[in-house]
Amino acid sequence: MSVFRGVAENIPGGTWLDDLARASAMAAHAKFERTCRSPLLRVSLLGSSQLDAYTFSDISKALQDATAKIGHIVRNPQQEITYVQPADREKAPLIQRGQAGNAMFFGFPETAAPDALINDGIETLSERAVKELCDFLPANGSDDGALDAVLLQRDTVRNAVSDIVNAVMKTSSLGLSLTPTSGDELMRSMTTEQARVLQSSLRESREDVGYETVTGRLDGVRTRRRIFYLERDTGSTIQGAVAPDLLDEIKLNLDRPVTARLRVVRTTTIDGRRGRPVYELLEIHSETSLFD
Repeated sequence: MSVFRGVAENIPGGTWLDDLARASAMAAHAKFERTCRSPLLRVSLLGSSQLDAYTFSDISKALQDATAKIGHIVRNPQQEITYVQPADREKAPLIQRGQAGNAMFFGFPETAAPDALINDGIETLSERAVKELCDFLPANGSDDGALDAVLLQRDTVRNAVSDIVNAVMKTSSLGLSLTPTSGDELMRSMTTEQARVLQSSLRESREDVGYETVTGRLDGVRTRRRIFYLERDTGSTIQGAVAPDLLDEIKLNLDRPVTARLRVVRTTTIDGRRGRPVYELLEIHSETSLFD
């Protein structure tokens, strides 16, 4: 039996200190003694000793979602995503191995699934995604260059880092240590101050303005609030603002087929989150019918 494994198995008791000592011994075993080590992600919540289950849940979900998003673009480099899908989580899962004190331990699928990435026969998609996620996180609390670099990444990467940022802002500073299948251990962190800076930058937004011409039926109007309702020929309904000088024309065409010229404004944040489109009615023309 190895030295560190023997130490872990001989630690008595079930307090959190005993659990922490056993986890530390097993981490040392994985790092120093195994010839073919299993990859392990250690996540430490820093700066607080009173953390509840919700806190750990927030961190776990953020890490899983961020890993799934990076895994998605590893599999599909040309396809950006800003909302994680269940299929992405299934393809790049993090397996919780335990918790001790303020530390959580995550492993990876032990066998490579058919759709997993293979590196030297053993690296799974989950591990590859976590390694790439670590590439975009600060090495320490003074790594300002990493914060600037995040803003230059593609949409999916910015969005994945944003998941970590939002979780840190809700909980505490974070330290990550990845012992990969092969290669050196990776150490990364995210302090609450770094998260605050990134959150402010990632929430900056830009407006994309476009124009559409649609056909449908004018379903209603709120004169005082200057809001129109237009049912598209496809069945969906558009509502938006209308200029005062068009109100009379809208009333004349209520419940009739029309062609409308719309200004469409959509806000997109730097981390890739898109707001709902906002419509403004610019022009309206009645569609003549054989029965008019």
